[in-house]
Amino acid sequence: MPIYEYQCGSCGERYECLVFRSDEEVCCPKCGSSEAHREMSVFGFKSGGEKGAASSRMGSGASSCSGCSGGSCATCH
Repeated sequence: MPIYEYQCGSCGERYECLVFRSDEEVCCPKCGSSEAHREMSVFGFKSGGEKGAASSRMGSGASSCSGCSGGSCATCH
C-alpha cells in the first residue's frame, strides 16, 4: 500500500494519500475535488548496515549520512 503525492487540479493543494487500489479515487483534502494528479516523488531509506545505505551503495567516498548527500546537514557524523 504505497503513499503517493498528489496535486489538486482545482486549488493547487499538494498532499499525500495512502492508496489501497490503483483504481481508487483520490479527493483533495482542502477543496474535495477529485481532479488529483499524481506527482513524481522521491523516498529515503536507511539499510540495517553500520554505515547506512548511502555509503554502502556509493563507495568509500560517500557520506555516512543517509539524510543528505553533501555531508553538510546537521545530522551528519
